[in-house]
Amino acid sequence: MHVLNYYFTPFAVILILFAIFFSEPEKNVTYLSFGLLAASFIVNYWLNSNIYRLMQYTRHIRGITVWINLLTSAVLFYLLFPYWAPMWLLFLTAPAAAAMFMKKWQVFLTAAAAAAVMLGIYLYKGMAFAMADAPAMTLAQAFSQAMESTQLWAVCATQAVFIIFFSMFTAAMAEMAVKVRDSMR
Repeated sequence: MHVLNYYFTPFAVILILFAIFFSEPEKNVTYLSFGLLAASFIVNYWLNSNIYRLMQYTRHIRGITVWINLLTSAVLFYLLFPYWAPMWLLFLTAPAAAAMFMKKWQVFLTAAAAAAVMLGIYLYKGMAFAMADAPAMTLAQAFSQAMESTQLWAVCATQAVFIIFFSMFTAAMAEMAVKVRDSMR
């Protein structure tokens, strides 16, 4: 699980730094993003450092870590994607972590949840944007306006499908690595 902190946390930091440097969001968004990332890193590090002390809870700790990372990715995406489009890549973190130790169906469910959350945030932000322009707009009208751009939704759907396929690929690679390791014994 330290692989997550060694590779995905620096990647998230780079995404956030680029989002902040190149698009200059409000200061509260900047501070909240870094605070959330730091808190997530500390929680992940503490859980992974103490996993052997809490051996009977290892499976639960790993599952909690996956969902903490999914929640962190969702909040960071919500805060920063209006400023930096590649923030959707954060949704690869939780399913990639799940692929290291969960069964394929669990990885699929984690990836599908990540994709659904991402699409839900896109929809929510689209509806909020539509309603900001016309305060008297109903939810149905806002939904209709948010769904108008088929090209945008095709891009969003492609991102969601990539999250699922990448996660399943990572799970297959992890499974193959274990089989190769076991065959060498």
